[in-house]
Amino acid sequence: MREEGESFDSGWGYDHLQEGEEQVGYLVNMLASTVAGDDRIERSGIDLYFLKQDGGTFKATVLHEPYFYVACKREWARVVASLLQRKFEGVLSGVDSVEMEDLDLSNHLSGIKALYLRLRFRSVGELMDVRREVRSAVERNRAREASDAGFEEQEAAGIPDDFMEAISDMREYDVPYVTRCAIDLGFRVGAWFKSTMTRGQPTVERLPEFVEKAEPRVLAFDIECTKAPLKFPDAATDQVYMVSVMVDGQGYLFINREVVSEDVPDFEYTPKREFTGPFIVENLPTEKEMLERFFELCKEVRPQVYVTYNGDWFDWPFVEKRAAKWGIDMEAEIGVRESNGEYRARTAVHMDCLYWVRRDSYLPQGSHGLKAVTKYKLGYDPVEVDPEDMLKMAVARPRHMASYSVSDAVATYYLYMKYVHNFVFSLCTIIPLTADDVLRKGSGTLCEMLLQVEAHANNVIAPNKQVSKRGQVFEGHLLESETYIGGHVESLESGVFRADLPTDWKLDPAAFQELIDNVDRALKFSLEVEEGIDVCEVTNYRQVRRAIVKELELLRDRPTRREKPTIYHLDVAAMYPNIILSNRLQPSAVVSPETCAACEFNSADNAHQCKRVMEWTWRGEVFPATRAETDMIRRQLETETFKAPPGWRPDGPARFGASSSSSSAGGAGEPERWVPYAELPPDERDLQLHKRLKMYCQRQYKRAKDTHVEKRHATICQREHPFYIDTVRAFRDRRYEYKGLTKKWVKELAKAEKGGDKLAAEAARTRVVLFDSLQLAHKCILNSFYGYVMRKGSRWFSMEMGGVVTQTGASLITQARMLVERIGRPLELDTDGIWCILPSSFPEDFQFKLRSGKSVNVSYPCVMLNVDVHDRYTNHQYQTLVDPDTRKFATHSECSIYFEVDGPYRCMVLPASQEEGKLLKKRYAVFEFDGSLAELKGFELKRRGELKIIKIFQSQVFSRFLEGGSLEECYAHVAAVADYWLDVLDSHGEDMEDDELMELIGEARSMSKTLEEYGSQKSTAISTAKRLAEFLGAEMVKDKGLNCNLLISRKPEGAPVTERAIPRDIFSAELGVRKHFLRKWCKDAGMTDFDLRSVVDWSYYRQRLSNAIQKIVTIPAALQRVPNPVPRVRHPDWLLRVVRQKNDPRKQRKLGQYFGAPTDADGDAPAIPRAGSAAAAAAAAAGGGGGGGAGDIEDMLSVGGGAALGLHVARVKAIGSAAAAAAADAAGSGDESDGSAGPAYEEDAAAWLANRSRRYARRKRRRDADKAARGTRSDPKRGALAVAAAPRLRSGLSGGLAGYVDDMAEALAHGYLQVLEIRETGAPGEMVLWAMTSAKTVQRLNLRVPRRMLVNCVRPVPALASRRRQLTLPHGRRALNLYEVCRSEASFLRRDAALRRSQSDPLVEGVYESQTPLVMRGADGRRLRGGRSERRGRPAAQGRACWEGGHG
Repeated sequence: MREEGESFDSGWGYDHLQEGEEQVGYLVNMLASTVAGDDRIERSGIDLYFLKQDGGTFKATVLHEPYFYVACKREWARVVASLLQRKFEGVLSGVDSVEMEDLDLSNHLSGIKALYLRLRFRSVGELMDVRREVRSAVERNRAREASDAGFEEQEAAGIPDDFMEAISDMREYDVPYVTRCAIDLGFRVGAWFKSTMTRGQPTVERLPEFVEKAEPRVLAFDIECTKAPLKFPDAATDQVYMVSVMVDGQGYLFINREVVSEDVPDFEYTPKREFTGPFIVENLPTEKEMLERFFELCKEVRPQVYVTYNGDWFDWPFVEKRAAKWGIDMEAEIGVRESNGEYRARTAVHMDCLYWVRRDSYLPQGSHGLKAVTKYKLGYDPVEVDPEDMLKMAVARPRHMASYSVSDAVATYYLYMKYVHNFVFSLCTIIPLTADDVLRKGSGTLCEMLLQVEAHANNVIAPNKQVSKRGQVFEGHLLESETYIGGHVESLESGVFRADLPTDWKLDPAAFQELIDNVDRALKFSLEVEEGIDVCEVTNYRQVRRAIVKELELLRDRPTRREKPTIYHLDVAAMYPNIILSNRLQPSAVVSPETCAACEFNSADNAHQCKRVMEWTWRGEVFPATRAETDMIRRQLETETFKAPPGWRPDGPARFGASSSSSSAGGAGEPERWVPYAELPPDERDLQLHKRLKMYCQRQYKRAKDTHVEKRHATICQREHPFYIDTVRAFRDRRYEYKGLTKKWVKELAKAEKGGDKLAAEAARTRVVLFDSLQLAHKCILNSFYGYVMRKGSRWFSMEMGGVVTQTGASLITQARMLVERIGRPLELDTDGIWCILPSSFPEDFQFKLRSGKSVNVSYPCVMLNVDVHDRYTNHQYQTLVDPDTRKFATHSECSIYFEVDGPYRCMVLPASQEEGKLLKKRYAVFEFDGSLAELKGFELKRRGELKIIKIFQSQVFSRFLEGGSLEECYAHVAAVADYWLDVLDSHGEDMEDDELMELIGEARSMSKTLEEYGSQKSTAISTAKRLAEFLGAEMVKDKGLNCNLLISRKPEGAPVTERAIPRDIFSAELGVRKHFLRKWCKDAGMTDFDLRSVVDWSYYRQRLSNAIQKIVTIPAALQRVPNPVPRVRHPDWLLRVVRQKNDPRKQRKLGQYFGAPTDADGDAPAIPRAGSAAAAAAAAAGGGGGGGAGDIEDMLSVGGGAALGLHVARVKAIGSAAAAAAADAAGSGDESDGSAGPAYEEDAAAWLANRSRRYARRKRRRDADKAARGTRSDPKRGALAVAAAPRLRSGLSGGLAGYVDDMAEALAHGYLQVLEIRETGAPGEMVLWAMTSAKTVQRLNLRVPRRMLVNCVRPVPALASRRRQLTLPHGRRALNLYEVCRSEASFLRRDAALRRSQSDPLVEGVYESQTPLVMRGADGRRLRGGRSERRGRPAAQGRACWEGGHG
């Protein structure tokens, strides 16, 4: 194999360095290899493939011994090392004792290091053999230690008889060999190296001064295949009929004339000026010759990079199988072969762009197809052809099909060159992996690789990968899963917000006053902390301060205003990484009390300030079953047998999960084996237990799980070894450096283009691309450090750290939102930022001028947030080791969390939910001022599976949000688009061809499994597949990957949608076939109209479109108080109620509004004159209040009369003075509870109605008398506080304390009470009532509320005749002789026993309302009787009152 590889490499131009030769090359690829020496012993090495500066290539093989570490007690290390060498003689190359930093070691902060034995081997194969035996020994030793078996005796006796029992741990045994070489030797793909051959051994040295990238040859290709109708191509039967290739901008098209009907000449496909595509076409007779020509081209150009789109899954496997059918070995031809589901090349790398799209493009799941990616990333619409029409087009229109074929190759090539190439190879310079792995691995793996590099550089031993703990319980219940509460995301508003349309503002004046008070603090923080500039160096500080204060004062003095908004995105720059850095968060720093107890720096009072306690929120899901029930189910499982997992061996659990290709057992040819529960692998046992528990809980408890959330605290050690945070900080700073260099070279590029220097412009453009890709690469890694700590199987794992990071971030964003709510309107909360609108007059950008002549720009919205963040989130316990010998630490404050401003933007659109009380998170569209779409998140336009008509509607409607001069006009323009597509559906697409209409309303669903595997499940795709089997035969649906194109029919009427799905292809069938199956599927034997428009359920599609219109147009419009712009789409019922409440002028206010700053008639805050000023003196002279003293707090409730408050709360009527009572009596008004209950409605309806009319007349006369006594008329528009404008009916002094007391007493005696609060006291039946007796007065009243009950007697009780009532009793009980009894609460409590005895009296049918709380009785009372002071004959200022209950 080694000789074959060497021969292949030489044939592709990769020859080894010669003795004494020195070459400079760009490292393209690395492969593990073995080299046999003169002693015929194979030794592991790494093959390095280089690209020279002149385009040539060479190769170097560097030998490096693989190794791993084992641990034992320090005093046994020498003996164990000697015995290991003896046991594995001929395999071990050597054993070294090394001192390393072990962050799991107790008291390691004192400087203690762990002793490890490094076992070195000649080859990876030998390492694997020894590792297997050592690992088994370590597992046995850990199990014995866990069971506390025999270790104490052995410790006293010395080393165990079997020295393998002395090995307690093994580390870094699972590091891949290529990664090990890259870490130890500093090899990085994408970097320049100088290679020299000396005495048969190459020396490879990195050249850091070489920063420009090489230009490897890139070959991108795409294939087109035949296929059966509605099925995915099958390499066993289908052919490749076109291969499109792009090599460094030159195109080649190879055509199989067995399928294509005619020769295609050379042509050019250039979708955009910068994406040129001249194609040379070769028409070949057969598929075999076409594939041979493709391989021949690969040999001719010898590419260093192969590029595909989804090539791992489709292109390469298909080409390999078709080549094998013709006897061609693809690996032997071009060196490409499959490895673990991925295709790798020997002398080149394979870049499958689909991996980049999934991980790094930030496109949603539904937009990962090449066509969608081309549209969003390359900016043009590619050629599209329906897969079912491709083969027909290859025969009928081969040139058009050729254009489609090459369009994919062109898109793949330029997508790679523009986005992927520099990005991946820039990452390779810092990650110890090949380019194939850097592209394919997850960001967590890249982060771990980087941490391993830094750990190796800091002599820190890497921990083993995290293994989930089994059988954890929470409060006696088995824990199914646990995690932490993540970041806070919330949608706050719906609608369209534009910078050019005024909006109404109700701001908080106090917030602006706070900002004014803190202006100096904020500006000094910005200069001194953020910019590092002394305030004394600023020459225009006062002018900037004055300008900011002036704008804030204007906003404070007019908080209610109509003004244009400014749309911002206030986000925290690298929020999670900076939270990690500010709080010194790292997995090993999350310590327990036991860890601290073993540390020499520990103290009970935290005297060293090394323990920082932080909060996080834990969430766990548990099974409702108790521990006993869980044990019962486990015992039941132990009596059963289960199917053994594929590839599993009872004597080899490590083989669990192995693929069939790696073992003859467990493969497709091996019969099924059934084993007892105890012999299953641990993961499989847990899976079976959880599955059975879930079924049991669902049946027994009617739920499968319970969710628990609780606040927890984590202790963060501020003295832990900082290698983790140093890694994060280095990457953050390096990214900022590359961002700065990118900006610098952008300026240089503009300068060169302006001067017409093409060479300088090209050099600057290259630097821009380089540094921009580098900063993006660093951003990718930087954002992975947080998520990595919770990744399953990570080496540095910590749930607590992840929880602390997200809790801190959520708290930070929430507190920032509280400020934004007071000075503007937050629209949407992201994980790390706030979308908001602020008044356009809010202070924005200012420039400080320095004595040096330079200037500093300051964004005030950022400054005001950052100063608060700095105050609240600065870590004052941050410690750094300054003297390793004495272990001395220095403490300082640290906070690198800062807000940044993105924007302003022109427009932001937020959709609404169709459910009441819900808002759609992470769904919005944002526009720049030039009309371009800055961000689109969450809409169906970018989602898979949505109707095309809805996608088109949304793609057209977004730009319309920018039109119109008002909110109403804006929605009118948007509604025009909605109306157009509603017309299309309402007219049943009468102006469209059938194919065009089916494309609009048809749905495409792919089945990932075979039809049989879905079993009894129901879906539109399954119904369509079953009907395709009826229509085209069962062979069509036997394989997975079936593509179902379907429509929803109108019949059978009333059936679920899943039963009304029919395949679109039925409308392409012959008329007789169509009639037969449509009658069968629609269950209508008499069906006569088989036209598409008669079959389709138009109401279904109209509802789908209406849902989209509601979310984007009509519901947001209603919430913004705009009449329904699309009347044909009806509002939901709940929305009508919400709109009425929003527009109700009498809606109840928040209690906090009563205590806000007063406003004048225009809604502005009046200026409050300072004490001692002329304005204050004038106000005192004109006020007419008492004595010129300070005003009462009641007087601050309103300015200009109580009617301005517009309060609408419960009214309580008070009985007036004696004169009013006499007037009422003269008018014939008596007490309505006069004992004459009148006839019942059932007995005499006419008499009952006449009695009611008399009572209503008496009430009206009484009200009129009360108004006459007060000297004012009722004004229903002004409400209860109209009494404030009535003349004052009092005598005596008009001012001073006496007048103040007289006013309150008069208001109590003659006015209405607006109740604010009723509160119980300690005394039985006595309460305190707070009520507004006028617009300027709040009084405290003492109430006595009696206990009222209803007694239903079998016989009449003459003594209670005056208290008889006619009421409806609960539960259908008949009111026989119902009497109302009132007693004081004290009497009621004293006679409680007697009352209970009376309830058992046979003459008493029942007692009702005896347990009603007195607070409810007080709130439900109808009258308040005010007490009078005997002194001076005046009404009491502090009134005593009693509630009179009653019905009527």
